[in-house]
Amino acid sequence: MVFNSIAFLVFLAIVLTFYYRLRHRAQNVLLVVASYVFYGWWDWRFLGLLLFTTFFDYWCALRLEATSDPSRKKGFLAFSMALNLGVIGVFKYFDFFAEGLADILNTFGMRADLPTLHVILPLGISFYTFLSMSYTIDVYRRELKAVRNPLDFMLYVSFFPHLVAGPIVRAKDLLPQCVRPRVIRREQVIDGIWLCLVGYLKKIVIADRLAPFVDAGFSSGQPPFSDAASWLVLYAFAFQIYGDFSGYSDIARGLAKLMGFELVHNFKAPYLVSNPAAFWRHWHISLSVWLRDYLYIPLGGNRHGAFRTTRNLMITMVLGGLWHGAGIAFLAWGFYHGILLVLHRGWDSVKRKVPTGTPAASGPGVFFLKAMGVALFFHLTCIGWLLFRSGTVPAEIGQWNVISGYLATLWIPPAQAGGFAWPILLLGSLVLVLQWKHAAMDCFSTWTGGRQATAVAAVLVLISTLGVFDGSSFIYFQF
Repeated sequence: MVFNSIAFLVFLAIVLTFYYRLRHRAQNVLLVVASYVFYGWWDWRFLGLLLFTTFFDYWCALRLEATSDPSRKKGFLAFSMALNLGVIGVFKYFDFFAEGLADILNTFGMRADLPTLHVILPLGISFYTFLSMSYTIDVYRRELKAVRNPLDFMLYVSFFPHLVAGPIVRAKDLLPQCVRPRVIRREQVIDGIWLCLVGYLKKIVIADRLAPFVDAGFSSGQPPFSDAASWLVLYAFAFQIYGDFSGYSDIARGLAKLMGFELVHNFKAPYLVSNPAAFWRHWHISLSVWLRDYLYIPLGGNRHGAFRTTRNLMITMVLGGLWHGAGIAFLAWGFYHGILLVLHRGWDSVKRKVPTGTPAASGPGVFFLKAMGVALFFHLTCIGWLLFRSGTVPAEIGQWNVISGYLATLWIPPAQAGGFAWPILLLGSLVLVLQWKHAAMDCFSTWTGGRQATAVAAVLVLISTLGVFDGSSFIYFQF
C-alpha cells in the first residue's frame, strides 16, 4: 500500500473516520492496528520482525532504567545495539559482504563459494530500526525516561505515516505525543491537507513524470558526460529523487497533522545551498541529525584536531552511504560526500585565517557570487547522484576527469536529447520554486483566503492534468 494509491486513500478515510470519534487511548489502539495493517499489506511475514524489534527495545529500555550498575547498563545497551544491527546486517548486508569477500579471495587464487541468504529486504527496516535504537540510547544516556505502556511504544515505532520511509523521529519528540491526549487544531488540519497536496504534487507530477527520462537515460548505454544530454539526465534524477523523497516526507507530515501529531522537517531547500555542510543540514535532515548525534559526536566530532575530525567525518559519511544500500556505489557516494565535507571544512579554516575586511552584506556582486556557488555545488551534487542512481561503480571510473568533462560537455550540443530538455527544465523549475518557498509551505493556514484558494486550485489542476496515477513505489522504500 503506497500513499499514492486508491487503496491507501480508502484506508486513510476509514482510519480518520473512526479516529475523530474516539478518545485518546482508543485512538492509540486504532493507530497501532492500522499501522500493522498498513505494514502487513506489503508482506505480512515481516510483521513478526517489527513486533520483535519493538518489544525487544521496550524491554531493554526498562532494564537500562532499572539498573544503576554501569557495567550492566553498558551490557544491556550493547545487547540492544548488537541485536538491532545484527537484524539489519542479516537482511540487508550479509549477501553483499559474503559476495565481496568471495571476490577478494578469488582475486588471490583462493576459490571461495561462500553461502548467501538471498532474503527479501523488509520494507523500511533501516528507518524503524534506527528509530528504535535511538530510543534505547537516549534512555541509556538518561536523556529520556523509559515508557511504561507498551502500546505507546508500539505506536511510536510503527506510526504508519513515518514507518516505511521516515522521517526518523526521535523518541523525545514523538513519544510524548503518543502518551498525552492530542488536541487537533483547525490550523493544523489545514496545514496538513496542504502538505499532503504538495507532497502528491512532488511525487506524481514531478518525480513520476521525470522517471521515464531518468530510466531511458541510464539504460541507453550512453557514457557519462558525453554531451549536454547526459547532464539533463543527471538533472532529471536530482529533481526526481527530491520530488519523490521530499514528497513522501511532506505527505507523512501532513497525515500526522491530520491526527494531531507533529513530525520533524526532513527537507529545507537542499538545492539552493552552496556548500556540502549546508546540504546535509537541508537534505534528509532526520538522518543527518541521527548520524551526527549517535555516530559523529560519539566518535569525537571535531574536538580532537584536524586529523581526527577528518577521520570522524569520513567514517560517518561512508557509513551513511552504506545505510542507503548494500553496494559499492553507495559506499563511494558516502565517501564522495565525505571528501566534499573535508575540503569545505579545510577551505573554511583557511578563510578564517585570512583577514578580508568586512564583506558586503548585499548587492549585485554578492548575489552573483552566491548564485554561482549554488550552481557549482548543485553540479557537484549531481555527480554524486550519478553514483547513487547507477547502483554500481562503472569500470571506467578511474578514467573520469570530472572537472574537465563537466566543463567540456556543457558546450557540446546534445546528440540524443529528443524531448528531454523542456520537460526536465520546466519540472526542475517547479522544484526550485517549491524549495525557494519551502518556509511558506509550512504555514499555509496563515495565508489569506484568496491565496489559499488560488494555490489549492493550481495544485489540483497540475495533479489532475500531469499526474501519473499508477501507484508507483517511492525510491526510498528500498532502504
